[in-house]
Amino acid sequence: MLRDLVSLAWLSVREKVGRSALAAFGVFMAFLALTVALSIGETFRTAIVAAFQSLGLNTVWVLPQSGYLTDADVSVVKSLLPTATVIPITGDVGYLNLPDGTTVSVTVYYIPPELTEALVPRAALRSGQLYISGSLALFVSSIKMYGDMPLEPGTPVVFHGERSTVDFIVSGVVDLSGMPGPLAGASIYADKSLAPDSRYFMIYVVTDSPETAAAAVGKLRPYFPDAVIFSPQTLSQQLGQVISTAQLGLGALAGVSALVTALWLYDTMTISLLQRIKEIGIMRAVGFKRRHIMTLVITEALIVVTIGVLTATPLLFVISAVSIPVGPGIFLKLAIPPYIAVISAFIVVMANILGVLGPAYKASRVNIVEALRYE
Repeated sequence: MLRDLVSLAWLSVREKVGRSALAAFGVFMAFLALTVALSIGETFRTAIVAAFQSLGLNTVWVLPQSGYLTDADVSVVKSLLPTATVIPITGDVGYLNLPDGTTVSVTVYYIPPELTEALVPRAALRSGQLYISGSLALFVSSIKMYGDMPLEPGTPVVFHGERSTVDFIVSGVVDLSGMPGPLAGASIYADKSLAPDSRYFMIYVVTDSPETAAAAVGKLRPYFPDAVIFSPQTLSQQLGQVISTAQLGLGALAGVSALVTALWLYDTMTISLLQRIKEIGIMRAVGFKRRHIMTLVITEALIVVTIGVLTATPLLFVISAVSIPVGPGIFLKLAIPPYIAVISAFIVVMANILGVLGPAYKASRVNIVEALRYE
């Protein structure tokens, strides 16, 4: 019986091909709009999470709003976060005299040598050793001599800073282009013992997880009321909530198109049933039950909705390959996860099925005698 009902439903859709095509086009637009709207939010969420992951979600930055931090402040952080790695950073700005006479403006970060690998990942090393001690220092790969010649390990250079002059030897060359936040601003990582003083512009804390980092922010704030205490994890969560709200808003706006399509299909099915009252009466007279008539009408709607969804699906692949400009020189490709397409299809299908329940119920309740007399 079900097979017969599907065949009859398909024949009915073909007979009213004009209205069916318009209804399918409405479903096409509703499914496309809802999927794209939800995917836009997901794309921005993914991009923001990736950006904050590069900042180090398990880190906390303590930055003074004025003045500097001291060794006493470092001790407070260590006592509050005994399991974390606490890295005080002081610095100096100036210029380098390279062996070929080239002068380069640089920023030096002075850090405890034993914490080098906690701050600079080994993957960033391009040549030499990831090692800091005495005059041995790490240099970024962007510092080059005349003719775009990179520095080699063992190269002696002289740093003339605002507060000191230091002779350095290159122990290793690192690429810091992917380093988090202010850490990417360093040109040289050097031994803290060479720093002109112990005034720190930043205390960088590495915890064992993003959750621990978020909790650490709450612990530190009462002790550093005049400092900016920042965790990429906390900001990532806050922005994630904002994006989720925006995503729901976009989905709601796009969902209106699904409701419009449902009303469109309701109108189409109502007109179709008015034109087929006698046909329905004959079907009831030859043994079709009320549930069969109702199933027939719903199946017709399912066929129309399925055509609309399947027609729109290939276009989603085309849309996902297009780069969307989101800023000067910044482009994002719309990521359309399969689960979002499935959710959108489910919403559109259910909205349209609910839209035809009324006509389907009325069709199943048609009086046989009156239907056979209907002209």
